[in-house]
Amino acid sequence: MPPDAVLDTLRHLWLSLRQLDLPCALMGGLALSFWRHPRFTKDVDVLISVESADRTGLIEHLVGAGFRPKRTDPIVRLQDAEFVQFIYEPREFYLDVQVDLLLVVNEYQREALDRRILIPASEMGFEVHVLACEDLILHKLLAGRIIDLMDAAAILRANRDTVDFPYLHRWLREKALEADFGRIWSEAFPDEPPYSVAHQ
Repeated sequence: MPPDAVLDTLRHLWLSLRQLDLPCALMGGLALSFWRHPRFTKDVDVLISVESADRTGLIEHLVGAGFRPKRTDPIVRLQDAEFVQFIYEPREFYLDVQVDLLLVVNEYQREALDRRILIPASEMGFEVHVLACEDLILHKLLAGRIIDLMDAAAILRANRDTVDFPYLHRWLREKALEADFGRIWSEAFPDEPPYSVAHQ
């Protein structure tokens, strides 16, 4: 998929969400570029905080902006996550880009959103918030797919000197992700002691 189509979708989504003044942050593949791990992606992923009573209004607002829900029941509920998936066809590209809005439903997601970082307009042509490196790593571990674990290892390796390890360790313990983090630590730093030895 042409990268310009994905960026055009993000731009339109972000400007549309800005009208609602809802806290949100870029995550997923597009966020990796900011953390020094550019990777091809074909969708847009955003963490967003919206009250339950306002979710219908959010969906209607985005429909009015040209996004169409992927499902008849737009809100998908899993054991520990709720999200809305949209499809958007950016102008001049004649193809569909998927947009995933992960809804804030727990304490960790609220804290992650509070720690979001502003990317200046000089980076992408418009201002956008992105998840902090530690929270992007944690979300990748929570997703748990092979590609997510590879991404987590890559941004850990690229940003090691600035990672807030006390914060990261706190949520690794809380979310029972220490074993998963140990695996990506070994992937990122194969010549060093295992995570359980290096960080006790």
